[in-house]
Amino acid sequence: MLNFNQVPVIDHHSHPFELEKVILDPESLARVFSHGMGDIPKEGVKKARLWEATEDLRHHLCHMGVVQTMVCQLSKLLGCPAELEGVACERNRRTSENFPAYVKLLYEDAGIVASVLDTGLPKNDPLLALVPGRVMRLLQMDPLIDKLLEQSESYRELSHKYQTNLHRAIKQDGFVGVKSHLAEQVGFGVESVSDAEAEAIFPAAKAKNSEAYKKLYIAIFTTTLIQCQDLKIPVHLHSGCTGGLWNGPISNADPFLLVPLIRQPRFLQTRIVFLHAGYPWLQHAAELAHALPHVWVDMSWTTPWTSLRIVECYKDVLGIAPLSKLTVGSGGHDTPEIAWLAAKTAKIALAEALGDAIRLGLMTTKQAERIGRMILHDNAARMYGLEEC
Repeated sequence: MLNFNQVPVIDHHSHPFELEKVILDPESLARVFSHGMGDIPKEGVKKARLWEATEDLRHHLCHMGVVQTMVCQLSKLLGCPAELEGVACERNRRTSENFPAYVKLLYEDAGIVASVLDTGLPKNDPLLALVPGRVMRLLQMDPLIDKLLEQSESYRELSHKYQTNLHRAIKQDGFVGVKSHLAEQVGFGVESVSDAEAEAIFPAAKAKNSEAYKKLYIAIFTTTLIQCQDLKIPVHLHSGCTGGLWNGPISNADPFLLVPLIRQPRFLQTRIVFLHAGYPWLQHAAELAHALPHVWVDMSWTTPWTSLRIVECYKDVLGIAPLSKLTVGSGGHDTPEIAWLAAKTAKIALAEALGDAIRLGLMTTKQAERIGRMILHDNAARMYGLEEC
């Protein structure tokens, strides 16, 4: 029987912790795992998942499958009853005494040795020091565009400043890739925008015209694809629906919609990573990794959120994508339990999925062990040129 418990993990997509969530009551600990809307809108709060919740909604939040898995796994590690209240109590006892030690306990238990963080924090920020192991950062494309748009008087000036900032971020500040929310900002079904068109609509975009801004975003995005090719860094794309809602059709986040753009020959040397495996379009993301030489698939959010169906989700991707182009991640945020649970469930899923391949005569045990380590660690290490971690 396969067992990947001792294999190191690179969490390929995560976020920093929030210190105000060091202590969490049982309900709040459960709600950390929800990306859905609250049902009591809160004035001045745009993110619907941060709205207040009625008693009825709070009841449902505690019964998400991923929360049940968290309680099951965390109770084993902490040696407490497998109940949300008991797990939260023991967790808070430990975090109140020594939060860094608690985080270290989780990361060592899951074997997480490095993390790629979606954050614009400077490399010496104390929040980054709370994440055990090697920490790498992604440059966030969206806030940089908005900042430079305010400072620029033409598209040419904006493009120049953007490219200068991106080059400096990689070469001087140590960022390892770029993160884009193209799906939410525009939708994946986009066509290229020329520099001349971007220049023409620049005043409207600066005046916050939404359609003009979308075209400007596309122009910068295609520029980013080319520059990242030269810088030899990947572009990470949020894809699929991870529970959060935005204005516009959710179906715009289907990876298949981006094919007409990214299959153009000029982009084929740019590594594109579909984060969250395009969930629920897992097979679409996997097919693109199979068909297009520069597409990778990251399993963050799929682990741990699809916990009760995690094996089937992994099989959907393992079945067609090159196994050397798959990475694991968490989409973790707020608290360390998400990254920990993602690594734990990824190991469970791979052991089961690859174990079935062995049983069916589709793979030898030696092959399966090597593939499991590749997906958990080696593929990401190769992408970022990590010799030791």
